[in-house]
Amino acid sequence: MQINLVVTDGPQSGQRYAFDKHDTFVFGRSSSADCPVPEDGYLSRHHFLIEVNPPICLIKDLGSRNGTKVNGQRVGCVQLHPGDVISAGASKFQVAIDLGRRTDLDTIRCIGCGIAAPTRDTAIIAESDDVPLQWMCGECVRRARQFPSPPDGYLIDRCLGKGGMGHVYLARELATNRLVAIKMMIPNAASSTRVREYFRREMEILKQLHHPNIVDFYDVYETKYTFQIMMEYVHGTNAYDLIKDRDKLLDLSEAAQIGMQLMAALSHAHRRGFVHRDIKPSNLLISGAAKRPVLKLSDFGLAKNFRDNSGLGGLTMQGDIGGSIGFLSPDHIRNFTNVKEPADIYGAAATLYFLLTGQYPFLNFDPNDARSYAIILENPPLPIRARRPELPEAFDAILRKGLEKQPQDRWHSAKEMAAELEKFVD
Repeated sequence: MQINLVVTDGPQSGQRYAFDKHDTFVFGRSSSADCPVPEDGYLSRHHFLIEVNPPICLIKDLGSRNGTKVNGQRVGCVQLHPGDVISAGASKFQVAIDLGRRTDLDTIRCIGCGIAAPTRDTAIIAESDDVPLQWMCGECVRRARQFPSPPDGYLIDRCLGKGGMGHVYLARELATNRLVAIKMMIPNAASSTRVREYFRREMEILKQLHHPNIVDFYDVYETKYTFQIMMEYVHGTNAYDLIKDRDKLLDLSEAAQIGMQLMAALSHAHRRGFVHRDIKPSNLLISGAAKRPVLKLSDFGLAKNFRDNSGLGGLTMQGDIGGSIGFLSPDHIRNFTNVKEPADIYGAAATLYFLLTGQYPFLNFDPNDARSYAIILENPPLPIRARRPELPEAFDAILRKGLEKQPQDRWHSAKEMAAELEKFVD
């Protein structure tokens, strides 16, 4: 199964772009766009972005000056369907979706209540094989999140928090009285046995990742409704809530200590071939004394294995990217199917910037605004000293290097960045 974009008018007329897995596609005048049209003055540098997860396809205008149209109507963010015509400047694209061997949607029913899947439901992912699909309607998803059933031998105490990829609960293992955190992840997409086995297999690999600054992953269980990720429970709070709850930003030494521990976690993971892909304040769990914070990095591998590769999490534009966008690197936005270690370095620098200022590293940046993608791709970060002038120039330089647009211009390794941060620990 694949989605095809065919350029029917404009300078690139005749070009065809095919997508058979979760991917993004950027169109505009910029040479870094996937389909660059520098000669069309009606286009913005980064005009629109298409996110695909066959057969689902979404288009998002990136705050372009002259707008993006679908079937003649100006749009912000909408789902695309076969036969739709996209217009931007002098260019037109036509959308075609090749389902291969078509799945009979009448046979796909909610595993909770039995209702048939609607034919244009954005949660449907068809398969090219004959394995049965599992799918849940929105109402059953809501009930499953409200009244979760833990694995046998565990008792749920309370909800610790929620995010784009699931709710997290505090639970107790009855046999040992051990406290654990359980992340309940409900697929947003119909899924086959093959896809679910892929997710379980990839998560099993994460058991190898042990480090004092990384939340331990214990196991993954699958119920009728959910994947349940059993993790180490960290008694503390995440870094985002830390600065919001105490109504005080981190001081330089605190930020440097958190940064060093984050770099230690990333260095350990990168040496073993793991990339986190979703570094942000809410994934940094903080415990310990105020002046000697202890960090644990959470959600390793979940962005890649649940959402980006398996497609179980649906599309990011409908999910949790709104909370993450301010910490994503330009290279991550352009090509998140092949994210490398420098994207984690960028996310770490953006996270430290946020913890020290309470703001994203760009002027007038709103993660919910259409221009947010284009700002990250085009605009230089605002130096942190513009917001906190008392911070040393040398520290500002550390973050500026971490936030470079080009991956090769950032710190070459987490260990290298950690050595610079250590200079600012009291």
